[in-house]
Amino acid sequence: MSDNTFSLPAIVDVDSDKCVQCHACIQVCPVKYCNDASDLEKGITVNHDLCIGCGNCIRACTHDARYIIDDTEQFMEDLKKGEKIACLVAPAAAVNFPGQLHNLLGWLKSIGVQKNFDVSFGAEITTYQYLQAYKKGANTPIIAQPCPAVVNFIEIYKPHLIKYLAPTGSPVMDIACWVHKHHPGYKLAFISPCIAKKREFTDPKTKNRIQYNVTIANLKKYMDANNIALSSFPQADFDGPMEAERGLLYSQPGGLYETFKRYNVPLKLHQVRRTEGVEIYEEFFEELEKEIESGKSEVVLVDILNCLHGCNRGTGTIYDERTTDEILKIQDDRLEEHKKKNYSTDQELDNLEKLLQSMEDIDFSREYSDKSEYFTQLEDPDEEGIKALYEEMYKFEPEDIKNCACCGYMSCEAMAKAILNGLYRPQQCHHFLEVYYRRHSKDEE
Repeated sequence: MSDNTFSLPAIVDVDSDKCVQCHACIQVCPVKYCNDASDLEKGITVNHDLCIGCGNCIRACTHDARYIIDDTEQFMEDLKKGEKIACLVAPAAAVNFPGQLHNLLGWLKSIGVQKNFDVSFGAEITTYQYLQAYKKGANTPIIAQPCPAVVNFIEIYKPHLIKYLAPTGSPVMDIACWVHKHHPGYKLAFISPCIAKKREFTDPKTKNRIQYNVTIANLKKYMDANNIALSSFPQADFDGPMEAERGLLYSQPGGLYETFKRYNVPLKLHQVRRTEGVEIYEEFFEELEKEIESGKSEVVLVDILNCLHGCNRGTGTIYDERTTDEILKIQDDRLEEHKKKNYSTDQELDNLEKLLQSMEDIDFSREYSDKSEYFTQLEDPDEEGIKALYEEMYKFEPEDIKNCACCGYMSCEAMAKAILNGLYRPQQCHHFLEVYYRRHSKDEE
């Protein structure tokens, strides 16, 4: 039974003046039915309660019809009003502002941000909390939840897997918990590589700890529009609690596991599953469910991300600004320099672990909600219904079921479900149009 009592905030929307209804957005969407292509006048629209915020449609749209929704504008307005705001800065910021991370911190303070905190340290908290959850017998496999698109997918489309989601917070939520305890009274803004984080922050289960999702992409657009050069601002440091160690790696695929390995947990390679990219929503989750149902799964930790190249090229970044190889080199060079400066001896690691152990009085737990209500309301056509829908599309023989994917749904049966639920029209089927124009061409002869 769904306990969804609120509508999910919009994080992707459509400019109807630019939408040409090419259906590329539907084709790349892993959940399909959040797109409504039934109105030829309005263009394709988004049902936000079914959208997981994967961002695939934004990159697939060559007409700039799809755009992200975040809190950058509100963040800037509230700073100008004198609101007491602190920033939580994602690990991905370091590679999206290469060599200028501390200039970024200086600029943020120049516009009114009072404190800056490193979400890389939040990643250290997260990893430690995962370790404690594992030791206390959490359901395995523990599905890591730093990626809100993955959490959205499970809550909306796979609610039976909710019990496997990590029972503790994401890195940004964990550092937010620490900030609220040690620096109370601030509104918090996340300098973010991810559009779906807005969903995490507005979820009642996260207790309104973070007020703004400020994407790196829109922050850069703001800087460009206002001729802001970060190099002209003095560098500033983070305001605690201490320097992260391997938490800096969380923004790249496998970063969680690399950090987890520090604790020397005796896990074999096959017990930690690393996976990323749009394929996770079909192939990976299908395999995982089969393994869980069989009772033979030995997987302990699932290190999973929506974005193929991790948060460094996340949905809230300017994706084509630099290549993945360039980003990985920037991150590797930074990690090596950081280690020499801050973790050159075992003493620093001991200090880190002692600090993490001292946070036992902070509640880092996370709960989830079954948000499947809107998906389960969609009707599935029965055999007779499918046959009737096929006939509307001039599909009378087995060879007419082409599964050509021109509609974006990848199969005729999936498109039939969309039509049944008012999300598509039979006349948009490629086979229908082909037959229709062939018949009319003969009539004209």
